[in-house]
Amino acid sequence: MSWRWERLSDCVERRYVSGERITVAQFRIREGCVVQRHSHPNEQITVVLQGVLEFDVGGRRFTASAGDVVVIPPGVEHEVRAVTDAVVIDTFAPPRRDWAGGGDAYLRR
Repeated sequence: MSWRWERLSDCVERRYVSGERITVAQFRIREGCVVQRHSHPNEQITVVLQGVLEFDVGGRRFTASAGDVVVIPPGVEHEVRAVTDAVVIDTFAPPRRDWAGGGDAYLRR
């Protein structure tokens, strides 16, 4: 569990904290970065704080910008591309216990 910035790749930085029932993460994503297609058993709610992102959630493509909220159901494959530099807050329930054990390889590419 960490609230300090961690550089995951040349274009993604993350900090997060987990409680008993939820993980809250903040990401800084550079323009052009792609978070590879993946899925997880956690429900995810993303709030875009800054920038523009292109999402593919379960085959549905759309753009989200500052102030938009995206809900990603558990088990649904998704991918995101940063159209501009972006900052997001992601919440996950249940908590992302897999991150502590290296289950975040899709973010490190």
